[in-house]
Amino acid sequence: MAATPDNVIPFPLDRRPSVRACPHCGAQSDVWPIGRILWGYCSTHELRWVVADYKKVIPETIDRHQLRKGLEFLSAFAEVSR
Repeated sequence: MAATPDNVIPFPLDRRPSVRACPHCGAQSDVWPIGRILWGYCSTHELRWVVADYKKVIPETIDRHQLRKGLEFLSAFAEVSR
């Protein structure tokens, strides 16, 4: 069995307190669904965090164009978790 890289966040995130808003300003610019994960983000501070994990999303129903667009947009944002 291969060792898990130390930069991988295991799902589900139920054990961790959720991040509700930007830790700097307390705002949330918007949310973006990427696959089964709903990401919140702050455009001002370029931060992103997991809002929800929709475990019942079927991979075949995911819009690949929206997935790529979301990944490209949020890739520049730093991820925060608690």
